[in-house]
Amino acid sequence: PGFEQPIDTAVYKQTVAFFEELVHLLHPFMPFLTEEIYHLLQDRTDDLCVRQGTPATEPSAEILKAGKLLQQVITGIRDARTKNQLKPKDTIELFIETGNKKSFEAIQSILGKQVNAESIAFTDSAVANTIVVAVEKDKFFIKSHQEIDTVALKAELLKDLEYQQGFLNSVLKKLGNERFVQNAKPEVVAIEQKKQDDAEARIKTIQESLATL
Repeated sequence: PGFEQPIDTAVYKQTVAFFEELVHLLHPFMPFLTEEIYHLLQDRTDDLCVRQGTPATEPSAEILKAGKLLQQVITGIRDARTKNQLKPKDTIELFIETGNKKSFEAIQSILGKQVNAESIAFTDSAVANTIVVAVEKDKFFIKSHQEIDTVALKAELLKDLEYQQGFLNSVLKKLGNERFVQNAKPEVVAIEQKKQDDAEARIKTIQESLATL
């Protein structure tokens, strides 16, 4: 919850439920302590030592994918903030250009908190005078209330552009090797092709960013 705001009842109950599961998993290793905590959480008649564990199920591929996306975006934006000397306490406005808006709407709240964004909006085109971050084919435009050092930003973008172009050339060289393509497993070739697509998308984003400076 926000500062000095009450926690949502549903969120509180779910948090306690998660904690109970963790306590249950820890019980064989710390039986007396976990049993005590289990009974302090709420009044109950059962005991951990006889409670049946929740049957394991297959993990949700959708949730895992959303978690991975969230991790990549947070890391990318935090790195960009650091490179541009934006302190963690400095708020930003975040604009997202994506072909999969639904995925970001699901993680929008936690993303905003993790990168200290006072607002998040979606855009169909580049936003001028912003710091640009590319995660695969999605673009993130960071607008700060602090003055951006365009000279330093341009130097950083050119450095990144050179790296991405070198990386792309190495991938293209591998994919252009007939022996590699014929002998490698299809999934290995697919990984290299995805690397090519991602690198080309990043290069395009960097070039667009340089054009807006």
